[in-house]
Amino acid sequence: MIKPTVIIVGNGMVGYKFCEKLVARSADFRIIVFGEEPRHAYDRVHLSEYFGGKSADDLSLSTFSWYQENDITLHLGDPIQDINRSAKTVHSLSGITYKYDFLILATGSSAFVPDIPGVEKEGVFVYRTIEDLELMKAYAPKAKTGAVMGGGLLGLEAAKALMDLGVADTHVIEFAPRLMPRQIDSAGSAVLQAKLKELGLSVHLNKSTAYIGGVHKIEISILPTKVYWPLICW
Repeated sequence: MIKPTVIIVGNGMVGYKFCEKLVARSADFRIIVFGEEPRHAYDRVHLSEYFGGKSADDLSLSTFSWYQENDITLHLGDPIQDINRSAKTVHSLSGITYKYDFLILATGSSAFVPDIPGVEKEGVFVYRTIEDLELMKAYAPKAKTGAVMGGGLLGLEAAKALMDLGVADTHVIEFAPRLMPRQIDSAGSAVLQAKLKELGLSVHLNKSTAYIGGVHKIEISILPTKVYWPLICW
């Protein structure tokens, strides 16, 4: 009997959890997983703990042997480029083509990068994967000042990460009139801002970023002021 093929596009937390539950319920499927990142699933919720001393292995949700033991074919660093729904096939970046019976899309979210002039410059980072954090760690020794665009939960975690990396002069830029505008009210935000100020974090509210310039170092213009910051991240 030929087992029906289940292809899972995405090897993040959701893709892994789906594999885990499917394996627990039935062995009657051929499971194939494609992941864009070069490592198997890890705990992205606690990503900032990577700066606190945890390793990639500490954050991992499983091991490579787990996939082998459960007869799951795993393709890492090889995102799916094309899905043919009529032929029921997927085609990966490396050229692999599989036919599927069931297709699961568990690709998660992507980091939003504002369309600001100069955003492609060296020293500008997103904050989403372990690879992003490794790039930040490598760049941080060159930086004296850091800026985080976004004062939500992840933005504040990124700011704390910069400070932990030795970038003492760290700033948070938030378009809204308060920090964490989707999570807490004005009174709570005021308390939070005061606590962060005690830690040495500078907060800029009601500010809109105009451009990212600079040649030898990154210059970011935040209306209505201009500052020179050699490290910027989201």
